[in-house]
Amino acid sequence: MIAILKNRRGPFYLITTFFAIIFFAVFASSLAIVFSLFLIAVLVLYPVLLDWFSRLYGQEDIADELHFAKTKDGWNIALHRHIPPIPNPELAPVIVVHGIATNKYVIDLDKRHSLPYYLKLRGYEVFAVSLRGAGSSYHESRGGYEDFTFDDLVKYDVPAIISKVLSLTESKRVNWVGHSMGAMIFYSYLGITSKSEKEKIASFVSLGGPGNLNHLGLSLIGLLSRFPRARKVLDLKFGASMLAPLAGEIYTPIDQILYNPKATRPRIVKKVMKNAIENISEGLIEQFMSWIETKKMSSLNGFYNYIDLQKEITVPSLFIAGANDAIATPDTVRFVYERAGTKIKKFHVISKEEGASDDYGHGCLILAEKAEDDVFPKVETFLREHGTSKRQSWFLKLKRKFRQKART
Repeated sequence: MIAILKNRRGPFYLITTFFAIIFFAVFASSLAIVFSLFLIAVLVLYPVLLDWFSRLYGQEDIADELHFAKTKDGWNIALHRHIPPIPNPELAPVIVVHGIATNKYVIDLDKRHSLPYYLKLRGYEVFAVSLRGAGSSYHESRGGYEDFTFDDLVKYDVPAIISKVLSLTESKRVNWVGHSMGAMIFYSYLGITSKSEKEKIASFVSLGGPGNLNHLGLSLIGLLSRFPRARKVLDLKFGASMLAPLAGEIYTPIDQILYNPKATRPRIVKKVMKNAIENISEGLIEQFMSWIETKKMSSLNGFYNYIDLQKEITVPSLFIAGANDAIATPDTVRFVYERAGTKIKKFHVISKEEGASDDYGHGCLILAEKAEDDVFPKVETFLREHGTSKRQSWFLKLKRKFRQKART
C-alpha cells in the first residue's frame, strides 16, 4: 500500500491531467466537426466542383483502340488495345486485368504508370481490360448497374476475353497478367477449364493475387461482413471521386491496407480515386465475405472448391507479392505458388531486402513511382521467355536462355 501511494502524484497533477483529457477530447471533437462540415460542403458543391476535379485529376485513355468481348450472358467487356510501334510477331498478345472495385485505369493509368504501355513499347500487343460492371463495359439489355458474382467472372468474362483477343490478333496463344482479383479469377478459370483451352495460354503472371482470404477476417475489409446494410447503401465510386482531392494527403488505416505511401505518390492516388474506383456488385461482395467468414472459397453452386483447383494451374506462371501488402500478403501469394501444378513457376517479393526501392503494398505493384524499375521488368522478362505466340521446342528454349545470358 505504501509503494502504491509513493507512485501516485499529488492532487495538482490529477487536476492538470483531468484538464488535459478534456482539452484533447474537445480538440478531437472539433477536428471531427470541422472535417464533417468540410465533407458536407464538398457534397453540396460537388456538381460545381466536378468539372474542376476532372480537369485536375481526370485521365484520358492512352490505349490506341477500344473493342468489346461479348459474353454468353450478354455483357460487353471493354478491351483497350495497345498496338506496339514495332511489333514482335514471336510474342503472344498480353491481357492485363484489374482487381475488385476498380477498372482498367488502375492498371493503365498514364504512360508512366501503365504496365500495358510499358509492354507495348517492347513489342507486345496488349489489352487492358475492364471487367463487367466496370469502366466502359456494358450490358445491352439492362440499364445501369447490375448484380453478378465471382463465378460469373470466371465462367463468362475470362473465356470471352481470351476468345476475342485471339480473334483480333490472329494469334494461337495469349498471356494473362492479373492484379489482385484479376489473378484470382484466372486461378479459378485454369481450375475449371479444359486442357484444350489451357493450351491457348502461353503464360500467366499474378500481381498480388492471394491464394486465400483467411487473413482478412480481422482487417477492416473483414469487418464489412458484420455490416451488410452498410455495404448496400454506400456508393463507393461517388465517394472516391468526391474525396479525390484529399487522397494521399491524409493517411488513414484504409490507405495502409491499399498501398505504401512511401512508394506511391499522392497525385497518383488522387487520379486513381477519380478515374479507377468502381462500385462492387452485391453478389460479388457477398461471395467474398462468405469466403472470409467460412475460410472456404467455393462456387455458389458448391461444384467447385477454388482452393483445391489451384493445383490445376499448369501453365508457366510468375507470382509476385508486395512485402508490405496487407490484402495479398507474401504468404497468401506463396500459398497458391506452392499449390500450382505447373513445372515452370517463379515467386518474387518486391521489397528493399530483395533490391527494390521500397517494401511494396497492394496497389504499389502497379502504381508505385518505381514500379517500372522494380516490377515491370520482372513481368516482361518472364513473358519474353515463356509468352511466345507458338509453343517452343526444348531446343529453342535452351537457345533462348543462352541468348539471354549472353546479353546480361
